[in-house]
Amino acid sequence: MEATADDVLAADGYLLGSPVNFGYMSGALKHFFDSTFLQVGGALDAGGGAGESEGATSGRPYGLWLHGRYDLTGGVRAVQSIVGALGWKLSYDVLEVLGDVDDPELGSAYELGATIAALLSS
Repeated sequence: MEATADDVLAADGYLLGSPVNFGYMSGALKHFFDSTFLQVGGALDAGGGAGESEGATSGRPYGLWLHGRYDLTGGVRAVQSIVGALGWKLSYDVLEVLGDVDDPELGSAYELGATIAALLSS
């Protein structure tokens, strides 16, 4: 809830995560996008939806994990729509975890984080 547009502009890449309840990303992640989108170069189309962007953060890598109990489809679609409008590039498979989080899921999360970190340090 404290990330600002300056934080987004200063970062070389992003690791996003959210629980998915009622088929959508968390309010906290939505707030992050709502409060930074236009300031970091996001664009809106004529209908007020996310448009194509060549903004200041375009081309930066991101990773995404989502966790829920039933269906993650809406959460994945919503996040990818927004980051697509920012021009960010998905740099690792989306980690979708349904149900309990056990050792295999934690290992996958570690791989996701390590991959994004390695991309940023090269």
